[in-house]
Amino acid sequence: MTILETVIPVFLMIALGKLLRSMNILSDKGIACLKSLSTNVFLPVLAFDTLIHGNFTKDSLVLIAIELFMLFAAFGAGFLFKRFFPSDINGYVPYAMTTWEGGLFGWALIALLVGQKSEAMFSIVSMDIFSGVFCFTIMATGLKMLAGQKLSRKEIAVSIATNPLIISVVLGFAGAAFHLGDMIDSSICAGLYTKVTNFFIQPLSPIILICIGSGLVFDFSVLAKGLKLAVFRYGLQIVLCVAVLSFIAATIGLSPDMKTALLVYFFVPTSFLLSMYATDRKAVEFTSGFLSLEIIISLVIFCGISILR
Repeated sequence: MTILETVIPVFLMIALGKLLRSMNILSDKGIACLKSLSTNVFLPVLAFDTLIHGNFTKDSLVLIAIELFMLFAAFGAGFLFKRFFPSDINGYVPYAMTTWEGGLFGWALIALLVGQKSEAMFSIVSMDIFSGVFCFTIMATGLKMLAGQKLSRKEIAVSIATNPLIISVVLGFAGAAFHLGDMIDSSICAGLYTKVTNFFIQPLSPIILICIGSGLVFDFSVLAKGLKLAVFRYGLQIVLCVAVLSFIAATIGLSPDMKTALLVYFFVPTSFLLSMYATDRKAVEFTSGFLSLEIIISLVIFCGISILR
């Protein structure tokens, strides 16, 4: 029953998102507003609260180094895979192979399995922020260039420095260094802090899942365009997953919760930025089909992990 209690609400929220979109109760503008609310308000609160309650150790540095390795290994592999795709869309392949959509997808699912204040969740958030930095710098710049735009160094720096999620993570790391979470929990304001943060954090998972459902594509002709790329990406993720889990188990140790969190994280979709910068029809269909397939596959894997956990 515990598995069903975890999985069924996820699919109900996704189905609700698809229904609301099909009935035009949720418009494209409304979905964009919900995503903006999540990324600029709810996610930063979750990141900050998770980080200040975590323990930043040498193991955390190892995990961050692993994240950087995975980002650039997958990015490099994407350039090798470009030759298997038509020239009018293969520029998107390296960016589709790398990054993980933790904030708008993975965090919500991982929190359902291991808890939002667990050590495993702390590790995933601290790792995933570097995926975010990669997205806002290398990925955003490359995708804009593919779309015929240019991004100056100043624009890149400003976008990073003013991003609420990155700010919250920096503050969260600082809070963790000074054990801010323990100080709050032992203070007279502990109850108030918990209630206020819960107001921000609890709506996050359903809102994200509704947004995901609203954007799902079930048109086979569109899904087929992203099938080959999905096969390449998940094949690479399996190789990286086996290598990384084996390395962690042999070095810093792999707890059951951390194993669960990493397995979910490895198989979440690439950053949703991929579709935001696609402009021409072929690129839009290619990225939409690919991301929709990834979401579906990720949810199937999530269910499997929930059952086997």
